[in-house]
Amino acid sequence: MTAPRPTSRLIKAQPFGGYGANPHLHPIYAALVWVVAVMVMVLGQGLAAIPGAMVFGLDLGIEEDPVNLLYVLVAMFGFGAVLSLLWVRFVENRPLASIGLRKEAALKRFARGLALGLGFCAVVVLTIFMLGGYNIVALAPVLKTPSALIMIMLIFVGFIIQGSTEEILMRGWVMSAMAARFGLVIAIVVNSTVFAALHLGNEGIGNVNWIAMANIVLLGVFLSVYAVREGSLLGVCGWHGAWNWILGLGFGLDVSGMSIDTPALIIDLDNKAGAAQWLTGGSFGPEGSVIVSLVLLAGIAWVGLQKKGYVV
Repeated sequence: MTAPRPTSRLIKAQPFGGYGANPHLHPIYAALVWVVAVMVMVLGQGLAAIPGAMVFGLDLGIEEDPVNLLYVLVAMFGFGAVLSLLWVRFVENRPLASIGLRKEAALKRFARGLALGLGFCAVVVLTIFMLGGYNIVALAPVLKTPSALIMIMLIFVGFIIQGSTEEILMRGWVMSAMAARFGLVIAIVVNSTVFAALHLGNEGIGNVNWIAMANIVLLGVFLSVYAVREGSLLGVCGWHGAWNWILGLGFGLDVSGMSIDTPALIIDLDNKAGAAQWLTGGSFGPEGSVIVSLVLLAGIAWVGLQKKGYVV
């Protein structure tokens, strides 16, 4: 009878499990997996952009336009996600459960993440408003153009796809691959830093909001801890999509430096003249605010105290 293999530090570092008998990726590949992931995503987005521009005549550089934005969110991010999943499954030869796409209580975890994302965003926006950062432009202006509701719901689906794609890439693929080889702390630091670096050009090269970059690192840490605590990627997929959607379409605010030309669903807010950029985030949106910093730090502490299983 063969003695069972001892559980190694590497196996213990698997955030989602499900690797099978051999969790080891080559150390050089594991160290550079974030480069591979970004390249696969860029390839997927580039291939999906071709029919958008050549067949549908879309100017995909103008993401403020709802139609262009919808195509970017659904087609470009969606195809990038498909290529990423195919790479993990057939090139790395590991099951998708190993990156957190697990079937157990999937809908429940996703719905909880969705609700938490909406709640976190509401706390941030209300706090900035109470501190004098916003003017109210209009209440539920979408009611004046009810047809816009259709686009708002379509973009909701788009943001779920976009947010889930980024989670598959960073908290799923990169974090799980690096954690199994180098440990969880390094995996969280790397995926969060790369995640922030991908947002450096959102307001144009050389025009960087460093509070926003620090917040995106914190967001990566928060979502990493959240995913590890649940042992699933589904909750953070819901959280990420809900956060982006409600910021831009619920409150009419900029999302990571991008404005969306659609009437707000709940209340249309604008930065108050003279309000400090550290409070409102300026043209980057609330993600450039120190209020988000404080909320995310509190969120990391709160999620870290949760028992393994569900974030409640």
